[in-house]
Amino acid sequence: MNAQLKLRPRWLLPGLPLLLGTRLYTASSAAIAIGVVMVAVVIATWINMQADEASRLVSRSIDIRERSERFLGNLLDAETGQRGFLLTGDEHYLEPYNERRTELVPSLDLIEGLVAASPTQVERVKRARAITVRKLGEMAETVALMRAGQRNEAIKFMAQGPGNRLTQDLRDIVGAIQRDENHRVTTSSRREARRRIFASIGILIALAGLCFVAWLQLRVRYRRAISLSSSNAELERKVAERTLQLENERLRIEALLRDVNHRVGNNLAMVSALLNVQSRQTREPAVKQALAQAQSRIQAIAAGQRRLRLDIEADEIEARPYLEDLLAEISKAAEGRPIEIALAMDAIRLPGRDAVSFVVVINELVTNAIKHAFPDGAAGKITIRLARTPDENLVLAIEDDGIGMPMDQQTVGLGKSVINALLRSMRAKMEVTPLSPDSVRPGTRVAVTFPKRERPPEEEATE
Repeated sequence: MNAQLKLRPRWLLPGLPLLLGTRLYTASSAAIAIGVVMVAVVIATWINMQADEASRLVSRSIDIRERSERFLGNLLDAETGQRGFLLTGDEHYLEPYNERRTELVPSLDLIEGLVAASPTQVERVKRARAITVRKLGEMAETVALMRAGQRNEAIKFMAQGPGNRLTQDLRDIVGAIQRDENHRVTTSSRREARRRIFASIGILIALAGLCFVAWLQLRVRYRRAISLSSSNAELERKVAERTLQLENERLRIEALLRDVNHRVGNNLAMVSALLNVQSRQTREPAVKQALAQAQSRIQAIAAGQRRLRLDIEADEIEARPYLEDLLAEISKAAEGRPIEIALAMDAIRLPGRDAVSFVVVINELVTNAIKHAFPDGAAGKITIRLARTPDENLVLAIEDDGIGMPMDQQTVGLGKSVINALLRSMRAKMEVTPLSPDSVRPGTRVAVTFPKRERPPEEEATE
């Protein structure tokens, strides 16, 4: 390949003239391509316009033929009804006669409007209208004689009168109108076929010119591609090396983050163990209870921290496996009591910066339900629900089927203070209602609504 594409000596390739020549060559090729495309567009537009006009002419001719045929059919139906009445005297035969005769003249008016561009056709329609008026008068006269009881005179007038001749004249006129429209359709079709042939030839010539220009452009681009191939290969090598470095760095950061989370969890567990030792040494029940509650909170946070698997790119975590591990730790607080703890939620990802806050809120609410909703070792069920609303708010609901929350419970403990502080920081709202107000055990439903968290401006700027 290198032997076939040897560069000529620099003294044969002056820099500035070559650059100007290349640009002029490219500009002229682009101008030719644009001209060819414009010619093809003009030809295609002309073909479409002529095809639309031909289509309108054919449609109008077909409409004229159908309306003239319908006019003739209405005339024959009216005449059949007239003759049936004259022969039988039965008024029922006059029904098609009365229906069709009122449509004859309006049909001719519509046909005259369609053939307005052809003086010959207009003259034929006018003749047909005059004959139709005479034919309607002849039929009305025979019907009047029949109704007056002069049946023989009516039949004689029908047989010897001009009715048959008028009907034949209308047949001839309608046939002439249809033949003229058939000829017009045939002529238009032939003209359209010739036009398409000439247009196709023109388009083929334009396409051939476009192909030639494209070939010239491809040749220039091929030469440029050969000159850029070496630099592209070097650039790709550097990009691959940098991508590998970034991937290794990402893996290292993820490993460090997991190690940090695990160490933080272990440290919190150590603090919990220290609180446990302190609780054993004290003899004050109130102090023991306070230390036990603090130990429970720290254990929940430690469990959540150790199991935190953060997506570095999105700063989010999968909520379900994270909360399942958390509830497994919280269920230990039931201490063998017949209390079922269930998780019902959609596939939701939580912001990484709020993960520990969710841990604390859920731990406080579930622990409070275990402690107060089922007194005297009663069995029950606690359900944790997490779902998003249509407006992207996040709703956390803790439901239990216990004895319910007393209306006069107004004491504010440490747990409630912690929850209120967290909810204020997260701009969340909490609502406490009975789960089943009409039941013996009304239960309690604590619903916490977290508004949609807006991303920081620096994150939006990076997208």
